[in-house]
Amino acid sequence: MKRALITGSCVRTGRAIALRMAREQWHVCIHGKSSSFEDAEVTQRLCREAGGDASIHLSDISSLEGCRELVDLLDFPTLDLLVHNVGIYETGPLLKTDPLVWDRMLRTNLDAPFHLNRLLVDRMPPGSSILSLGYVGLSRLAGTTKTAAYSISKTALLSMTKSLALELGPLGIRVNMVSPGQLENSVDLPPDIALRVPLGRAGEVEEIANAIAWLASDQAAYITGQDLEVAGGLMMALRGQ
Repeated sequence: MKRALITGSCVRTGRAIALRMAREQWHVCIHGKSSSFEDAEVTQRLCREAGGDASIHLSDISSLEGCRELVDLLDFPTLDLLVHNVGIYETGPLLKTDPLVWDRMLRTNLDAPFHLNRLLVDRMPPGSSILSLGYVGLSRLAGTTKTAAYSISKTALLSMTKSLALELGPLGIRVNMVSPGQLENSVDLPPDIALRVPLGRAGEVEEIANAIAWLASDQAAYITGQDLEVAGGLMMALRGQ
């Protein structure tokens, strides 16, 4: 049975990814903070009902020590999929960002994937995948005053994705990113989203999970270093069109 570690998989999008992999009969390593145990138990039960298996591994990965703690909890020799789903989302202009918020966001959104990649790559056999969650428009490298700190953390994560794709390609390990648009459960979903998206609606977390599952499958065996937008065409048009 193949194994997947999905950070932040107790609720929301992370849970949807966990259930999607469980339907493919994977063993899912459910991750969250220690306060997430009840939600983790629900995800574990749903994964087992979906046809896979699941184990619970709780740790705060916003520090190197927390990442090491999580890795120590994973008592198995191989890992076939690592999904960096955990992320802190804050809004506001860059220079108005609290330094403590800045530090916490970079530690969670960027440092944690770096540490986990470094600590777990030796367990990943040829054919395995590392996948990170970004956001629509990330690859355009545009500035923003709405979500500046978050954008910087995810832009750096995309750069890490491409660099690791080069570094790990000879080992048969693929590294990609999935970038959602506005989802039905987005905290800042605008009321006129149907008018902004060519496909006329917000996305569903299951659609993000489907993209993750596809990129982790043999059907995507020749794809690496890519940022796959799952956004219904949001932000696809040129400015003014």
